[in-house]
Amino acid sequence: MITWMKEILDKFLALVISLLPLSPFSGYIDKLEQLPYLGYLNYFVPVGTCLKIGAAWLSAIALFYLYSVVARWIKLIE
Repeated sequence: MITWMKEILDKFLALVISLLPLSPFSGYIDKLEQLPYLGYLNYFVPVGTCLKIGAAWLSAIALFYLYSVVARWIKLIE
């Protein structure tokens, strides 16, 4: 039963992702990989870690706003 639900969720998310536009920055990101000094820059400024922290922060803010909208909606119904 759980695998069936996971398959349905995977198919739904694949459909949603297929509807989204492609990133306009993919070409620039590919060019950045070829820079020889990028590893040295990442040693002093951990860009990957900063991006992970930023993504976690954005997720927390999005969940907060989603929770507040749902809480207001429930309050209006009751």
